[in-house]
This record gives sequence, structure tokens and C-alpha cells, in this order.
Amino acid sequence: MKMQEIWNKLSTIDVNKHTEKKGQFTYLGWNFAISTIMEHYPDVTYDFLHYTDSNGMVKDYIVYPDGSCSVECVVNIGDNTKKMWLAVTDFNNRPIKNPSCVDIANTKMRCLTKCIATGYGLGFYIYKGEGLPQEEFYTEEQTAEFAKLIEHECFKGKKNTVKDELRKSTSKTNYQRVLNKMKKSIKKYEDELAESINQDLDSQMKGKL
Repeated sequence: MKMQEIWNKLSTIDVNKHTEKKGQFTYLGWNFAISTIMEHYPDVTYDFLHYTDSNGMVKDYIVYPDGSCSVECVVNIGDNTKKMWLAVTDFNNRPIKNPSCVDIANTKMRCLTKCIATGYGLGFYIYKGEGLPQEEFYTEEQTAEFAKLIEHECFKGKKNTVKDELRKSTSKTNYQRVLNKMKKSIKKYEDELAESINQDLDSQMKGKL
């Protein structure tokens, strides 16, 4: 299962109806994040990393010298593995020193949701501060087709111009627009070349008559 395919599918889902505002930040509900990724990828697994402290006690969070803490999680889909960490904070993003078990539990689920978002695309636009999901990213098939088309002789000396068009957006739509434009340029070039050859042949034939 290719990572690009997973990202293309999940990053275009509109999650706005499943977010909530706490403090100055917008959060995606962890229950929606888990149910959605399970719906599309039922083989998904996730876990929280554990640590052994100086007393030999295994904990699912890291404690720092000032008493603040953080958690880490890992999410697996097929052969794809993504990790994410998150400090235990209040809803104003201030670290909580000596947090309670509830603070740790809430942070773990927020960390899981963030891992799904930043690692696989579901709700990623929230973390970018955007109101709506971006268009689906270009595909590997499109990049392969572009690499083939750009080598056509009609783009000799014009490659940078074509690449600048492509850089305007990483969306699938923009890539397809550029590819279609390239194909038209190639067809026009080849038609004009064929017409020129035919005219040369006609002139040669007339010269022999």
C-alpha cells in the first residue's frame, strides 16, 4: 500500500463538522479520527511508546526535570509507520507540571489524532490553519508521465518554463492541467512537423516533373 495513495484519500476528507474549539486551538475529535481511518484502512494499528524510569517503573509518558511531560505514539497502516509526540499541555498550550492520569489520557488521544493527521493526512489542513482540505495531491503516475513528456523535443529550451507551471500547485488537478497542455503542444509540434515534411516532399516532386 503506497503512502501517497493513503494521503490522497484521507487528506481530502472534510472534517470541519467533527472539530471543536478549546482555548485558542481547534481540535479534531479522536473518536471520529479513529473511526474514519478504520473505515478506510481496517488493518490500521496504533500504540503508545513506553519508557522505564530510574526506579524501574514502566510509563507511557516521559517526565522532564521540571515536572512537565510528553507522550509519543505510533500508527501503522500496512508497511507505513508514522510517529508523533505531544507535550501534556492545557488548552492554552501551557505545559502541565505533574499532570494527572486524565491529563495523560487526554494527551495520548490528542497525540494519536495528530499522528493520523500529520502522518496520513486526515484533518491535516487544521494543523496548517486552513479552513478546508486541499485538493488531492498529484499521483506517481502523473509524475512518471510528466518525466516522459518533458523529454520531447518540442520542449527543448522550454523545460524550466513548463516546470514553473507545475510548481504553481501540487494538486492533482494542476498536474493534469499541465499534462494536458503538454500533450497539446506535442501534437501541435508533430502536426506542424508533418506538414512541413509533406510540403518539402511536394516541392521535391514538383521539381522532378
